[in-house]
Amino acid sequence: MNDAILITGGTGKIGSRLVEHFHSLGRTVVFTSRSDENIEKTVGGRENLHGVKVDFRSETAAEEVVSGLDRLGLGVAALVNNARDLSALGVDEDGTVPGANWLAEYRIDVVLPYQLTLALAKRGGLKKVVNVSSMYGMNSFNPHLYEGPFRPPLQYACAKAALIHLTKCLAVQFAPQKIAVNCVTYGGVEGRVDEGFKKRYATLCPMERMMKDDETVGSVSFLLSDKAAYITGQNIVVDGGWGIW
Repeated sequence: MNDAILITGGTGKIGSRLVEHFHSLGRTVVFTSRSDENIEKTVGGRENLHGVKVDFRSETAAEEVVSGLDRLGLGVAALVNNARDLSALGVDEDGTVPGANWLAEYRIDVVLPYQLTLALAKRGGLKKVVNVSSMYGMNSFNPHLYEGPFRPPLQYACAKAALIHLTKCLAVQFAPQKIAVNCVTYGGVEGRVDEGFKKRYATLCPMERMMKDDETVGSVSFLLSDKAAYITGQNIVVDGGWGIW
């Protein structure tokens, strides 16, 4: 069985960059997606690149991922928990977060990373786990960054904060099995915002700009490398200094 890297949410903005990076290094990469079309487009007939179709809103999602790996005959040495569910970010007009969106956000940001880590550790061969969090898991939303009514998706921030703490707990739990568990916390990434947002962001960030797509790769690549052999339970913040002001 090959020691693959499993990247959840592998066709999204950050996930696609990670998939391409590790595949370019000659690693066997498995990624998840809800879309057959996106899987086919990403794989493109290339060897050592595989997609597993799964909807993480399902109660059996973790089991479905493991079944997909079994069908492929692949072992997993590294797990990157990166999946997102944008539909869970909804907030009512009065700023209230619906209960269903709280539960959906916690499921994909906390419950699924937990379940997948446990399932792959039990399966054997797992050596590294990297969870992907957000600057909003460490800092409150800044109203000066936004225009119009300020209705922050608090469920996202709280779930990402919980993911950082889950990282520490799992690092302790799996240290006896020689599995390192770490987290990467990203600042804002270019691509989904207009020029006005980018300018406002720049005034609030010491490095005076948002993160570029290709800058999302380095921290994860480092944590999955042998150079990070003695690092576990840590949260690597990649935010251009956003959190220090």
